Amino acid sequence: MSWLVRAAAAADVDALVEGNLALAAESEGLALDAARVRAGVEAGLAGAAGAAYRVAVADGRVVGQLMRTVEWSDWRNQTVWWVQSVYVWPAWRGRGVYRALAAALEAEARAAGAAGLRLYVDTRNTGAAAVYERLGMDGGHYRVYERLWG
Repeated sequence: MSWLVRAAAAADVDALVEGNLALAAESEGLALDAARVRAGVEAGLAGAAGAAYRVAVADGRVVGQLMRTVEWSDWRNQTVWWVQSVYVWPAWRGRGVYRALAAALEAEARAAGAAGLRLYVDTRNTGAAAVYERLGMDGGHYRVYERLWG
């Protein structure tokens, strides 16, 4: 079975929310507030902070997702695209779904003149780290730190 990678649409909101909730539970043991996540997904679909979702769809349903946001890099005088909210439904893992999503996003980033792609992975999520390393992404130079509130 194959899939199609495309830009997410408003009709994909439920699937994107489901994917984000599952991602947080699986990778970090977090139970997120579904209403807040829905509001965040809707804002992302509307382009907040340069956000855009890409989905992999098979048989009319979303089987993988990611979101990108845009950050300015004064060191490179270009944008850098951050990859976030990456989730592939369990039945579709190991079938190249994320590889297809990542390849489509990289092609789009290059065409837009971005300096590159960045992402962060919770250090406990060794499975995701292994996937990114196999795709040639280098995680050795930086650790991403954050402070969250609210």
